[in-house]
Amino acid sequence: MKKFVISILIAAIVSPAFAGVIKESQAKREVDDAIEALAAMDARADLATFLPQREAYSARTYHNKARNFLADGDYDKASFYAILSTNYSKISVYRGLLAKADRDKLERAAQGAVVPSLKTAGLKGKGKSDIFAGTYTLKTVYNVRSVWRVDKIPALHDGMTEKLMTIAGVMKQQGDVKMNIETKARSEEISEKYAKDIKDFMIEKGIDASRIEYVNKKGRDSIEITLSGVKH
Repeated sequence: MKKFVISILIAAIVSPAFAGVIKESQAKREVDDAIEALAAMDARADLATFLPQREAYSARTYHNKARNFLADGDYDKASFYAILSTNYSKISVYRGLLAKADRDKLERAAQGAVVPSLKTAGLKGKGKSDIFAGTYTLKTVYNVRSVWRVDKIPALHDGMTEKLMTIAGVMKQQGDVKMNIETKARSEEISEKYAKDIKDFMIEKGIDASRIEYVNKKGRDSIEITLSGVKH
């Protein structure tokens, strides 16, 4: 593209065929178009941080050249640079709109991804509240059906660590989210081990311990995780 523009520019400057082709009225009209296009670009305050610097700079540079050549009576060059300026202004706005659309899409995706992400992690929202909860079996957490002694509790199952990684991602994204773990087992000792395994994993993944609480009770084996303060 750059080489193409340069080749046209050189031809416009050195070739006799270009000399005296453009009339003053046409050059003025095209310079006015460039001024309007540049003003329209500058008026897009919503795109201020998205306008591509290179194209915006080129639009202004060619605009100044066009006005200078028009003042000097060189209508061929004034027209040429005016058209370049107009096109670069329009390209800048177009690319700015695309960049903004991409940013907005990413933000919507990040916000909207919370609910489906937590769903894949086994947590469901309670109505329209900020609470998500889910209950897991030992088969899900440890890939075993029952545990009789603390020293027989295996490491967290790979499937469960993936779920916890997803939850940790949401908690990192939303710093106000708190986790509550409620576990039950045939003994409080075993129950506490369930809770600590999950809490320790979350801490290893960068979640502050102050954001995680747990309660362990005697009862039928189960592990319930509840997140509060979730924005969705």
